[in-house]
Amino acid sequence: MGKEEYRLRRMATFVRGKPRVLDIGWTELPNTYLDNEEVVGLDRVEGDMPSNYSECVTGDATDLPEPFGRESFDALVAGEIIEHMERPVDFLRGCRAALSPGGVLVLSTPNPNSLIERALTVFLCRKRFYTATHVMLYPQRWLIRMLERAGFAEVELHSGGFPLPPFGTIPFPRPWCYQTIAVARKGI
Repeated sequence: MGKEEYRLRRMATFVRGKPRVLDIGWTELPNTYLDNEEVVGLDRVEGDMPSNYSECVTGDATDLPEPFGRESFDALVAGEIIEHMERPVDFLRGCRAALSPGGVLVLSTPNPNSLIERALTVFLCRKRFYTATHVMLYPQRWLIRMLERAGFAEVELHSGGFPLPPFGTIPFPRPWCYQTIAVARKGI
């Protein structure tokens, strides 16, 4: 199993049965496990449309709910993008506006409490696993707070696994996982 396959598969399970899904930031790593009736990709850059996607749109995720309109999707998937955003709560509010009543947002983001991050923090290592495009990493309890402030409810956190070469990403306890997966429902 590849490095990201475990996380992608888990994210797809949380939106299973939702007819219309928007995959935000899909071009770097399309989620081939999304088997919904309609999967729409949104990204700033163009890419080759995967066979399981019905449409791919070039646009800015910080402008949601545009270009689709309010309450256009039953689920949104946003893998590894929130840590790159200057205004993450505004992004989350846009996601909420794009969701239909009862819709679900599934996002993943690096966990600053992962064993890898902890080890790198001890030595203040900037050479390894340092991404200049990351604006902020979100501890899990503060990720919940951001989602609730943006109007989401029933927030659940799950493990995105832990990379273990040469095996790929393996299941791992949520508090110390490499990537956190958040599942949140659109609140009233």
